[in-house]
Amino acid sequence: MARHQKVVCSSCRRRKTKCDGASPSCSACVASASTCQYEKAPSLAYVRSLQARIRELEARGRDSDSSPSATVLSSVFNGHDGDSISFHAEGDLSYHNQTSAIHEGPPDTSRQSSHPTSESLASRATKQSTASIRHSLVANAVAQKNLELLNASAISPQADVPPEVTSILLQLHWCWLHPSFLFVYRPAFTRDMLRSAQHGQKAKYWSATLFKVLCAHSCRFIRAPEAFWSPDNYAETFSQFSTRLMSEAKALLALETLNPPAIPTIQALLQQSARDIACGRSSAAWLYSGMAFRMAIDLGLHVSPDDLQRHSTSLSAEDVEIRKRLFWSLYAWDKHISLYLGRMPNFTMGAENVSLEFLDDFTEEDLWEPFYGPEPASAERPSYPPTPGHVVSCFTQLCKLCVFISRVMLDLYSPQPINHPSSSLDARAAAFVTIDRDLHEWYKALPLFLQIPSDKIPEISPPPHITSLNLMYHTTLILLHRPYVVSGQARDSDAAQKSWKVCRSATTTIYHLLQMYTKTFGFQHITYMNSYCTYTAATTAVYQLETSEGEPRVSDQVVWTELKFLLDILQRTSTTMPGLNRSIDIIRSRIKKILDRQVSKQLDSLFPASNPPAHGQPPASPGPSGKHTVGNGEDLTMDDASVSTFARPSSSFSPGRDLLAEDWRDLDDWLPAFPGQDISFGSEVMLDMPENLSPRTRSSLMGSNLYPHMQLNFTMPDDPTFDYTPFSGASSGPQQCDDHGI
Repeated sequence: MARHQKVVCSSCRRRKTKCDGASPSCSACVASASTCQYEKAPSLAYVRSLQARIRELEARGRDSDSSPSATVLSSVFNGHDGDSISFHAEGDLSYHNQTSAIHEGPPDTSRQSSHPTSESLASRATKQSTASIRHSLVANAVAQKNLELLNASAISPQADVPPEVTSILLQLHWCWLHPSFLFVYRPAFTRDMLRSAQHGQKAKYWSATLFKVLCAHSCRFIRAPEAFWSPDNYAETFSQFSTRLMSEAKALLALETLNPPAIPTIQALLQQSARDIACGRSSAAWLYSGMAFRMAIDLGLHVSPDDLQRHSTSLSAEDVEIRKRLFWSLYAWDKHISLYLGRMPNFTMGAENVSLEFLDDFTEEDLWEPFYGPEPASAERPSYPPTPGHVVSCFTQLCKLCVFISRVMLDLYSPQPINHPSSSLDARAAAFVTIDRDLHEWYKALPLFLQIPSDKIPEISPPPHITSLNLMYHTTLILLHRPYVVSGQARDSDAAQKSWKVCRSATTTIYHLLQMYTKTFGFQHITYMNSYCTYTAATTAVYQLETSEGEPRVSDQVVWTELKFLLDILQRTSTTMPGLNRSIDIIRSRIKKILDRQVSKQLDSLFPASNPPAHGQPPASPGPSGKHTVGNGEDLTMDDASVSTFARPSSSFSPGRDLLAEDWRDLDDWLPAFPGQDISFGSEVMLDMPENLSPRTRSSLMGSNLYPHMQLNFTMPDDPTFDYTPFSGASSGPQQCDDHGI
C-alpha cells in the first residue's frame, strides 16, 4: 500500500528539507525568505491520457512488426550484406560469420515467394519515415518522463533498495553520469523498471543487476546521508548499504556473464567498468569493458541497423535507437579507458557502419538543472538557471571527437609501425598533420551552444557534459602536440614552438574551465575523465617548470598558480576516486625533483667556494621562498613574486640508448601521458624483471601498450598539402611563448 504523500513546496523539495505545507508560504520558505510555490498535481485526466498514448504507441509498434511491409522487406533478402548475421530458431539476432560452425542463415523465404521482390516495391514498403519515427520516440520519451516523475514515490522496493532512496540515486545518475556516455536509454529503462516492479513482467531493458550497478555508482555523490538515512530505520549505515549494493551487483554481474548476452548486461558492465577505474581497480575495469565489447559484437551492435532491419522483422524503432546509442557508448568509453590506461583501443570496428543520427532528441531541449540530493550545503550554492541540455548533440560530437582520439592513439602513440597513404613523409608526421587539421575543422563546425571560447569563459558553467566535451578537446590538443614539443632534433624549430604554444594555451583553457566548473557545481561532481584532463594539463605546467632556463620569469608564477589549483582538484576528488592517487604521486615525485635541484642551486650560490661554478658560467639565481601545498599536504617552497630557474635534465631521450642500464625516469622531461598505465606478467615473471624498465621496453613487452613518452622527430614540409595551422582554435595567448606565460 502506497504511503500518503505530504504536500511539499518546490523550494523545500529542491533543498530536500522538511516542509510543513502551510499556505500561502511554508515556515521554511518564510525563514529563508524564499519564494514558496506548490506545484499543481497533474489531473487524473492528464495521467490517463499519457497512459492511453503509451498504449497507442505500443500497439503501433506491434502492428509495424506484423505489417506487410515488414514481410516484404524480409523477402527481398539477397544474402550479401547480412552474411555475418545469424538468426536463431527463436528469432534472436547474433553475429556469426559464415565460417562459423554455428552460423544460421536468414529464415526460409520460400513460403513468401509470392511477394514481389523488385527494388521499387522494397522502397515503397519501407517502414515509417524518419520524421514519423522521430515523433513517436520523442512522444514516448515525454510520456515516460512524466510517468517517471509521477510514480517515483510509489515505486515498489527494487532489489532491496527503499523507494525513496531509489528516487534519489536515480536522479543523481540521470543528472551527473548519464549525459556523458548515454549508456542507458532512459525511457525504456524506467518503463521496464515500473513494469517489473508493479506487474512482475519480464523486462527487456531493465535488470536487477543493471539497477544495482547504477545505484551503487550514484552513492558516491551522497555527501550527507544523515539527511535522509537513519540506521534505526534501515538496520544498516549508509556506508554499509553502499558496500552491500556494490557487492551484490558484482555477484549478479558475474552470473549474468554466463548467460547469453543481453543489452542490460552490456550496460551494467560498462557502468561497473567506469566505477572500478575511478576506484583504482584498473584491471577489473579493463576486464569488464572487454566483456562488454565482446558481448556487443556477439549481438551485432556494430552492424548497420539498416541491414538488420532488412533481415529481421522483430526490431522496432526503439530497438534500433537503443542499439545505435549503445554502440557509440561502447565506442566512446573504449577510447576514454584506453587513453587513461595507455592501451590500444579495442572497440574499433563498426564506426563507419552505424549512423550517428539519433532520432529521439527529446533531451536536446529538455531543461537541465543540477540535482544535489539531500545535501544541506546545496542550499548555499548559487541559483542555476534551467538550461537546455543539448544532450544528444553533445554526445554526438563526443563520439566524433573520440574518432580523433582513436587516431591519435593508433597513429602517434602506438609502438607499432603505421601505414599512411603519403609516401613523401614519415607516416607519423603525415598522421600528425592530418589529425591536427581535421581536429580544428571539427571544432570550427561545433555548434555554438557546445563551444566555450577560451577568451569568453562564462561565470556559470554550462551543463557538465558540455564542459567535459570542451575539456576533452583541449586535452586532445595537448596529446597531439606534446610528442613534437619534446622531440630532440626539432625542439627549437618554429613548428615545435608553435606546438608548445598550443599545449600551453590548452592548459590555461583547461585551468579556466575547471575554475568555472568548480565555482558552479563544486568539486564533488568532477568525473574521472575530467580528472584525466586535469592531470594532462598539470603535466604541461610541470614540463614548463622543468625546462625553464635563464632569468626568473613572471610566467613561472602563473604556471605555479595553475599547477596548485590543478593539484587541488586531484586531491579533493581522490577521496571518492582513489584511482587518482596514482596521478598525484606521479606529479608529486617530479615536483620534488624540481625543488631538490633548486635547493642544490641555492646551496651552490650560497657557498661558491666549496662548489665553484664552471669557467664562464654565472652563479645560479637565488631560490624561491614561501609555501605552496601539493600532493597530500606537502609544502613546496616558492617565492610570492617569482619562481626562479629550474635546470633541464642533463640527458635527453635517445631511442638507441639501452634504458635497461640506467634510470629512465631522469631521461624524459614530460611526465607520462597515461597515468594509469601498468603491466603485469604474473608474480613469477615479474620477480626476475628490473623495476626501472623504460616505457619503451614496457610497451614492447606488453605489445598492446601505448608509448607514454612518444617523440616525433621530423621537419614540417613546405608542401601546401600539409598545411600546418595548429592555432586556428587556440588564438588566445601571447606571441612570445618563451617570455610569457599563458
